[in-house]
Order: sequence, then structure tokens, then C-alpha cells
Amino acid sequence: MGLKFKNTQGKYSFCNDERRQILFSLDLSNGENTDLILSQKWPKKGYSHSIKHINKILNDGYDLLIYKTRTITKNGTTKTIEFETLLEKRKLIVGNDGEYRASPLDISLGEEISESGKPFFEGSKKTITINAYERNLDAKKECLKLYGYTCRICQFNFKETYGERGKDYIHVHHIIPLSEIGINYKINPMKDLIPVCPNCHAMLHRNGHTILPDELLAEMQLIKNNTPSSN
Repeated sequence: MGLKFKNTQGKYSFCNDERRQILFSLDLSNGENTDLILSQKWPKKGYSHSIKHINKILNDGYDLLIYKTRTITKNGTTKTIEFETLLEKRKLIVGNDGEYRASPLDISLGEEISESGKPFFEGSKKTITINAYERNLDAKKECLKLYGYTCRICQFNFKETYGERGKDYIHVHHIIPLSEIGINYKINPMKDLIPVCPNCHAMLHRNGHTILPDELLAEMQLIKNNTPSSN
């Protein structure tokens, strides 16, 4: 993969102290939508080894990387049958049940954006290093199913520009900021969510005040109309 990681005991994670990176394997054998990278239910030796790497992400600002793999278990022995060589940077989500998850950045980044290596915590609003809110991943998937992966503001499409590397990548924006939504509010994927590129997403949230997508689109159109033609 072009990176060197040291792994002396466990089979779940690797550490590169020089680059301040932690690499976890993400086993897709039980389904494509899993994001579980470590659980107390797993063998003790591997868990105790990898929890040290988790602490480096939580306390020392290490980045979390994952690579996807598939395994098969036979006669009590787990064997890797294939893996992808593409590394993906993710955000760490800490559960209350001794489970740790690697959440994709494109569906995790919203108005609550943390520094590199800082974790998002599951559950209702908590004050840790940032404010975090429950996020309905099913609603976001439904939003993307409805609208696709083209930015609804500037029409940028990652696949058209970057090919397969950009396939199925886009941010999902909450039109009403999560911090303003009641705890029991049921998100409507069609009315409350919208796919946007990272640039438009940043502009929607800039200066601590979230504007509506139509407002940003109007500002962009105004600039376009007032820009002298090159002809």
C-alpha cells in the first residue's frame, strides 16, 4: 500500500508513529455497510493491543485510516481471503458498549466539524472535545438515493472529474443545522437533506451562520451576472 505499519501482536490494527497514523482493517464479510473496527466481544489479545491504538487517536491526535477486507472463519481460525489496497481516512465513533466504529467522512462532516484525529461520540448531545449529535445514516442514504451524487448547488460531480476514485462521493448537508433540531425530530430525507460538494458545504456554514442552499445559489448567480464577459 506504500505505507509501513508496525504490528507486533494483534490482527485488527497497525501503527505508524512517524506519520501519526493508525490503520484498522474493516471486515466486510458480514455486509457492505459495516463500520465496526473494534469490539470488546472480539478475542482479548487483539482487543488489548488495538485499544492502545484507539487511545492514540483519542488522546494524541493520530489519524484513523481503514482498508477493507474480507475474511473466512474455519475451525476457529480466521483467514483473510481478499483485501483492497485503497486506504480511506475516517472519523472514530466511540460507543457506550465497548465498540468503536470508523464513520465515513462524507456522511459525517456537517456543521460539527472536528480537527484531524478528534472523535465523534455516539448518542445524544455530549460535551467532550466537540458537540456531537445523533445522525440518521439511513436518512442520508435515502437522500443520496433520491438526489444522486451531484452537488445541488454548483452541479459538481466527483466521478465526472476523478473517475472511479470519485464514484459515490459527496457530502450530505442538513438544511436545518442539527444543533437547532429537537432530539425527537424525524428527518425527512427529501426536505431536510441535500447533497453538496465540500466547497459549497463549507460556504453554507461559514462564519458560524448557516444559510439556506437557495441563498448561496442566489449569491453565486449574482456574482456570475456581475462578472464581465471575457469576449
